[in-house]
Amino acid sequence: MNDTPHIPFTTLMADIHRMFSTTLYRQLKADGINLSRSQWRVLTHLRTQDGLTQSELAERLLIEKAPAGTLIDKLEAAGLVERRPDPRDRRVNRVFITVKSEPLLPLIEQTVTELKVQCMEGISEEEQNQLSQTLTRIHLNLQAIRNPNSSGEDIP
Repeated sequence: MNDTPHIPFTTLMADIHRMFSTTLYRQLKADGINLSRSQWRVLTHLRTQDGLTQSELAERLLIEKAPAGTLIDKLEAAGLVERRPDPRDRRVNRVFITVKSEPLLPLIEQTVTELKVQCMEGISEEEQNQLSQTLTRIHLNLQAIRNPNSSGEDIP
C-alpha cells in the first residue's frame, strides 16, 4: 500500500516551484552569487535571448512592466546588465548582459543542473522525458489560455 499522501496537482506545482527556487537561491548565495530569484531569472532569460525589451522580459517573467523595470534597475546598478536604445525605435530600450555578468552565468547554470539532478534522483530517464513532455504540454495550454491570440512561439 502506498503511504504517500495525495497532494492536489495545483499545490504540488506551486510547492515544487517555490522549493526549487528557494533551494537554488540559497545555493547560489552559498556560492557567493548574491542575486535574488527574480534577478537570476532575468539573467537566464537574457542569456537565452540577449537584447530583450523591458516589456518582453516582464512577459517572460510573468510580472508587470514596473517590477521588471525595478529588477533591471538593480541589475544595471550592479553592472550586470545595460540598457541600450533600440536602433529602430528610440522610445524602446533593449536590455543586454554585460561582461561583468558573464562569469556568473555558467555558475548559475551549473548550480541549476546540479539541483535538477538531485531533484530527479530515482526517476528514470524515460520518466523524466515523459514528465518534461507533460509539463511542456501544460505550459503550452496555459500559454494559450493566457494569450488566446498568441501563436505560442514566445514561450516564457
